[in-house]
Amino acid sequence: MPFESADAAREEPPSREPSPDAPREPTAEAASPALADGSHVAGALAVSVEALFRASERALQWAWRVLQLARANTEPPAPGARDIPAEARASVLEFLDHIPPHVRRGVVELLGFCNLWQAVCARLSRVPVRGGDEASWRQLGEDVQLLQRAAQARLGTAFALEQGLLMHLGRLRELCRAEGAASAELRASIESFTRGVSEVMASSSAVRRAWESTAEELSESASWLGAGDPAFIAWLAEHLMTLEPAWRQAHASARWLQEVGGLAGHP
Repeated sequence: MPFESADAAREEPPSREPSPDAPREPTAEAASPALADGSHVAGALAVSVEALFRASERALQWAWRVLQLARANTEPPAPGARDIPAEARASVLEFLDHIPPHVRRGVVELLGFCNLWQAVCARLSRVPVRGGDEASWRQLGEDVQLLQRAAQARLGTAFALEQGLLMHLGRLRELCRAEGAASAELRASIESFTRGVSEVMASSSAVRRAWESTAEELSESASWLGAGDPAFIAWLAEHLMTLEPAWRQAHASARWLQEVGGLAGHP
């Protein structure tokens, strides 16, 4: 599947600080919002969501292994020592209950956002804003605000996943350092599972940053639209149309991830 490279997904967008009060015309070169890099944002989201999905799959393999070994370890802990097998089981069950469903939700949310973007472009193709009236301009403003709110909602979901993983990872790292009765194989599996969850955490952070960038760029465009400059309004409408293929590709990527899903099931 033709994704952008992971390095490209981690690049920071170029710094652009246009102001609606600037005297110059808001052209794509002189005063375009950060949304000018929207095709990059679509690719970054597709890449980061796929990376999150794959990291979750890898962590799942170790989750099941830890669960199997912890259940097989029946040696009672020494007085005052931590029950490492019991804590390992609890950590794995918590992971299985919360993380894979949240990852699948992230895939579905990307799908929905891509659908929304394509719906906006379909409406623009029927009622071109260039040479249009105030009603069509107002509709464009409402569409951009709708996209912005949708991106903000998905940013909230990504942030919640990142915070949940941070707490989960902290408990696992503490368990790796804990003293108590546990087989060498169980301890090694717990450490591998912890590294897997750390990879999920890193991928989750990348997804959160990608949604953050998307929301910021749409917010910037909404503020420019509020200035009411006809030249910029026409430019933005045309620019949104040029980004449709990138969002269509991101949609295809998310659809594929959804089809090969089922992260919560036993392998």
